Amino acid sequence: MSCVRGCEDGAVSYLIVLNKLMQMHELGTEATVGPQLIHSIITQMKQWRSDSDDIFLLDADTVSPTNASSPVVTFNVELATFMSEVVSKSSSVLLSDEWDFILCSLVSWFQTVHSASLSVLRTPCVMALTTAMSRLLNSSAVCIQNVVPQQLDAYPSSLSSEWKDVFSVSAFRMALPLYISLASDAVHATTQTVRSRLLCVAVLFFAFYLLLEILQYYLRCHLVSGQGIVTLGVTLCVCPPH
Repeated sequence: MSCVRGCEDGAVSYLIVLNKLMQMHELGTEATVGPQLIHSIITQMKQWRSDSDDIFLLDADTVSPTNASSPVVTFNVELATFMSEVVSKSSSVLLSDEWDFILCSLVSWFQTVHSASLSVLRTPCVMALTTAMSRLLNSSAVCIQNVVPQQLDAYPSSLSSEWKDVFSVSAFRMALPLYISLASDAVHATTQTVRSRLLCVAVLFFAFYLLLEILQYYLRCHLVSGQGIVTLGVTLCVCPPH
């Protein structure tokens, strides 16, 4: 099945069903979606990506005002949701190359959304994608920082170091300015729904963001006439997790 045809022929519907099954699985009980099926689904996702990069929205210019509400965005929401559910509930079955695929997709999605205009970010579909990405970021951080150290034999040996040195740095540094842009825009939001969705995204962004990274973060420089380059620092109040 080609990637584009996969969306047209019901891949989104199948992913929604699989995601619902994953969400019904309670930790400590037998998984509804077994390891072999998870491996098969990820293999199919890789094939889709190989067939057509565009449908994965992994390039900076692929989300535009003309396709911000398209089935392709919905497809990516379900992809990210599936990955998040697997990482949350069946992470120990993932192989090294599957972790690489998930984490590379995570960073690429953030690159795509990070480069989108505010008019695109405001659309419900792209906001849903941002939320799904944030859940995947949160799930990955929880797993790699809390679960992996307790079960080292069940995970690739290089996973923690690659997460710390590459993936988390890239994802969180795009997530923070993205949230700041959304928060600034949401001040003028006319509906509670937008504010609620934004709050959800914000909590997921910052739950596992390193305090040191937040305190050292700076907004991009702005050229102010007669004053040269002015750098605006970000002051945030961070509550430690209980």
